[in-house]
Amino acid sequence: MKASSRNKSIAIISGLFFLIGLVIFQIDMLGILPIFIIVISFFTSLIHGWLYLSGYNSTDVFSAYQDGAKIKATALYSGFKRKTDK
Repeated sequence: MKASSRNKSIAIISGLFFLIGLVIFQIDMLGILPIFIIVISFFTSLIHGWLYLSGYNSTDVFSAYQDGAKIKATALYSGFKRKTDK
């Protein structure tokens, strides 16, 4: 059996909740709750979809943030190092 990506699964499930929230919103059920469901599921789907497309298959958002901060720190360090070497 193929190993499934955690971020892909979360993005698909969030997309389904987004559609369910839209349907509930269109038939005017549950008051303001569908708006919260729509907003939260949209951004969750967006974030986890982007993580999946970026190659972070089974990590969370914090790990991706740490990797980005590490890359930025390395780039800044090498930039400052080149300036001081001249």
